[in-house]
Amino acid sequence: MYAEIVILAMLRQRPQHGYEIKKSIEQVFGGTVALNNTILYPTLKRFEEMGAVVREVVQQEGKPNRHLYHLTEQGIALLHTLLCDFPSEQAANEAEFFTRVAFFEFLDPQERQEILSKRLAYLQGGLDYLQHLQEMATEGECAPGISMSNAQRVLNFHLQRVRHEYQWIATWLEELQANQS
Repeated sequence: MYAEIVILAMLRQRPQHGYEIKKSIEQVFGGTVALNNTILYPTLKRFEEMGAVVREVVQQEGKPNRHLYHLTEQGIALLHTLLCDFPSEQAANEAEFFTRVAFFEFLDPQERQEILSKRLAYLQGGLDYLQHLQEMATEGECAPGISMSNAQRVLNFHLQRVRHEYQWIATWLEELQANQS
């Protein structure tokens, strides 16, 4: 679903043709989210059929016609719906989560809080599990043939990464709640 969100969000910025959409996505996400033509153009066609985008054919001298896509009011509403649609089971998917965060300016503070809270709950479960694994490793309950020190390094790395993201989101939620008071 994140591919649909990024396409609509890029068009929300301004009308663009397909190549521009791909380049805009690359700039926004720094290469962490890629969109190939086999996803981009069928999605644009589907959005056009739904009335979410309008395609304008731009004549070019000596070159193939260029197709410029414009977001409609229906497309803006669809983008909002897709951004808000973040079931708890999607909270584990980094691409889905970070795509929504990248376009938080299109959501109100309450909608942002709901998305952040779902990701935070997912991270809490991950922290609990990783801490349990760490306790097992310190008690010497490591699988046969696995080097305790290397396994511990990997585990410690994941713990630090998850704790960092958890703290980042928790702080953000506190700021959002303070701004609503």
